[in-house]
Amino acid sequence: MRITRWVAVVAAAAVVAGLTATGAATAAVGQQTRGVDGKTIKVAGLGYAAFYSTSEVGAQGRFAAANEEGINGYTIDFELGLVDDKSDPNTNLQEARRLVQQEQVFALVPTITPILQAAEFLNQQKVPTVGWGISAGFCAEDNEYVFGFTGCLTPPQPVKFAGNTWGSLIDSLLDTRGEGGAKGKTAVVITDDSESGKSGFVVIGATAKAVGMKVLDYGDGIFPAAGTGTVGDYTPFVNDVMSADNGEPPDVVFLTVAFDIAGGFTEALLDAGYEGVLTNPTGYAPGVFEATFEGSTVFTQFATPESAEESGNENMQEIVDEILAVDPDASIGQGHLAGWYSADFFVKVVEKATKGGKELTEAGFQKAASKFTYAIPDTVGPTKYPRGFSASTPCGQLVESDGEQYDVVTEFGCFNLLQAKKNGTFKEVDY
Repeated sequence: MRITRWVAVVAAAAVVAGLTATGAATAAVGQQTRGVDGKTIKVAGLGYAAFYSTSEVGAQGRFAAANEEGINGYTIDFELGLVDDKSDPNTNLQEARRLVQQEQVFALVPTITPILQAAEFLNQQKVPTVGWGISAGFCAEDNEYVFGFTGCLTPPQPVKFAGNTWGSLIDSLLDTRGEGGAKGKTAVVITDDSESGKSGFVVIGATAKAVGMKVLDYGDGIFPAAGTGTVGDYTPFVNDVMSADNGEPPDVVFLTVAFDIAGGFTEALLDAGYEGVLTNPTGYAPGVFEATFEGSTVFTQFATPESAEESGNENMQEIVDEILAVDPDASIGQGHLAGWYSADFFVKVVEKATKGGKELTEAGFQKAASKFTYAIPDTVGPTKYPRGFSASTPCGQLVESDGEQYDVVTEFGCFNLLQAKKNGTFKEVDY
């Protein structure tokens, strides 16, 4: 679908305030908001294309629908699409600078990368940035302009809040399977050697403990961080897991590592005969990796197309239709959906910021977004700001691969937050 372009002519009127004895004159010139040309808003995406290139298609679908409807008279120019940062900190900052200073974009949407090195620059330059908060850049203490559609997922140490979501979903799954829920079960949390991995170890451990699991002293930071290395032999890691519970395997393995390592380790662990619940947040990739993640469950922070097919989720069906309007052959995965949700968050904040004929400005967008709740019933959210600057949205679902397709095994639901106490434990609080 072709995006409508609006062309605006900005006239500068010089007002002569009477010549003084020295011949001086003054003139006033209107100031234009960067990236807003009349009623056209110029945006670009920034992300790790190797994993999230499909987020461009998701965003295109949402922006095209928004342009047809109109956003209080505004339309979106997304011609630049998603710019690849290669998951490299220097490239991330360089491309962000180029897009803002040379391309003069108003906002970076969608922003989906494990390393948002440009977060400080984007806040300093007051660049509205919306994406999936998988990087610590979405959780900076002085963050004002960087928003995650599911909040801050990788908070800095010490972790103040954790969502009691993944553990609650596993609890429901085990109960559904007649295993009496999660209470009393043993678990291992496996992360990678990164700051987000260290935070993840705390956050995931907290939700497992909150539903009654015993988290075994297996350790963290065992796998290379995304983009820093590969694993040639999974045998030592598999052997450690299979004997983690006094020589026996644990009941549940939470695996949150780089996508390629998650796939390799999943196959190796299941080949070794692991029969418990193996769960990860990255292995949902329809049409691509069903076989790789066969026998494992995937935690997604939002509903997926299966919920439209299996549960009649009409909101998800509309999302699917908008994405397929751009790419009819798409096997819609987390990249597509993260791009769509990011764009939808942005569109709704623009609507709020320009309500009543207000002109769109960076400050106006920030003011609207910082007190905004993003939600689509039974699908995503609610993500509440300003809470989202420091905490993730405690919502999600579980899907499972049978080798050929994914099925929803625990429906989308929302739970409470876990707040850290001084002794290092967590208490459950309302979100």
